[in-house]
This record gives sequence, C-alpha cells and structure tokens, in this order.
Amino acid sequence: MTEIMSPLAPRWFDSHCHFDFAALDHEREQQWALAQRSGVSGLLIPGVHRQQGEQLAAFCQNQPFYYALGLHPYFLSEHNGDDLCWLAQALQQPDVIALGEAGLDWVLAATSEQRQQQWFWFRAQVALATTYQLPMILHIRGAHDEAASFLRQQQFRYGGMVHAFSGSEQQGKVWRKLGFRLGIGGAMSHPRAQKLRRTVAALPLDCWLLETDSPDMQPAFWRGANNSPASIPLLAAMLASLHNVSLAELAACLEHNLQQTFPRISARSEPDTAE
Repeated sequence: MTEIMSPLAPRWFDSHCHFDFAALDHEREQQWALAQRSGVSGLLIPGVHRQQGEQLAAFCQNQPFYYALGLHPYFLSEHNGDDLCWLAQALQQPDVIALGEAGLDWVLAATSEQRQQQWFWFRAQVALATTYQLPMILHIRGAHDEAASFLRQQQFRYGGMVHAFSGSEQQGKVWRKLGFRLGIGGAMSHPRAQKLRRTVAALPLDCWLLETDSPDMQPAFWRGANNSPASIPLLAAMLASLHNVSLAELAACLEHNLQQTFPRISARSEPDTAE
C-alpha cells in the first residue's frame, strides 16, 4: 500500500546532499522513497570536481534534484588548469543553480603551499560566480574571517550558502550581512555540540537552511551506515525546538530562505503555464 503525505504536512528540502556519491548506490532508491514519505520534496547536489560535475545534469534529470558545479578544496590533487575552462563553460547552462562547492579548509592545509593552492581555486571561482552572477555554495573550515573578508573586498553580491556552518554567532552575522545563509544539519544533534546549538538558537531563522551532507555528517540519532535526506524532518524538529516555532512556521521560513538564496530553484519550481 502506497503511503500518501497529507497536503497539510510540512514540506522540506535538503539544501546540500551528495546523493550521487557511490556510497549510496546500493540504497539510493530506498532512501529517496523514505525521504519523500517523510516530506522531503527536493534536494540540491553540489559539484566537487570536474569528473563528478560532468555527470550531474544527467543524474538530476526527471527528478526534483537540483545541482551546482564547483571545484572543492578536498580534491586539490585532481584539479588542473583546464578545469577552470570547463567550469566557465558549464556554468552557462541554465539549470546550474549555483557555483560550488568551493572554499577554504585550513584543517586540510598543513602547509602554506596548500593554503596558497586553495586560495588560487577559491579566488578563481569567486571571479566566475561574479561573471555569471551566481550564488556560491561555500565549504569553509577554520577560515571564516579570511573568506568573508575576501568576498567583502571583492564586493561579491550574489550571496549563497555557507555549508555545514560551525563558526561563531558573530561570524554568522557577518555571513548573513554578506548575503549568505548558513547550512545546518547533523552536527547540531550531537551531545557535545552545545556551543553550536546556542549559536543556532541565537541567530534568526532567516539565517538558516537545512542540509544533510549525505552520505556524511550522520546525526546522533541516525543508525544507518550512510546519512540520508530522510533525516531532514528530524533535523527540522530540532531546529524548530531551538527557535520555539511550529514545524509549519519553520517550513515556510526555510522555503523563503531557499528561494531567496537560490533564485533558479524558485524559477524552476514555478508551474509552466504555457500551452
């Protein structure tokens, strides 16, 4: 018997999900069916390197999946100069929602040379996002102040999302002033994440987007080997509790945040009235 969601039930969106990763190959259909039954209506898949990015359009076809394209600092050894030429061309596709995942990760950068390499790819992608007027999906660890300062200097005005935000309340305010929203997911569910939960509660709901980072970043309550977009409704309940709002209020606010942050998602979601 098919389970049908009530039309009044809140609808959710996973704003950062690596649903195309091979770790999910054996369970992807099952997890997506579970997510839909739980009220998840769509997800955004970021790009991480050229080879993966070249497959995303086909992967998202005929699904409520959206994608971005970018060159992630995790994969520095796989990037080469030609990849920037590819990215410049690929970003012109109308279905590309944003540029990303791009950024700075000082946890990964053990040497000054590695930091310089990360800066090269980050600066180049900020320039491309500016050229094509696209929001960015940022991966930032240990470098919030440096990344935000650079974007301010560049007068970057297309905003985007800081994925897996773990910075301070003040850093969150800086990002929001720059036009970025903050991704939050399983990290806030862990017992030792008291500081992060205080930050989530202190910053207004206008700042936040829910994400899973599946198959990674399992919440404390998730027992599967891989994280799943099906965990989004439980994360939503936690976020609603931290802000003392109803699930319906939260869902409406998050939908507004999503459409403001990624206008092409809103445009693609609108019904086609042409006959």
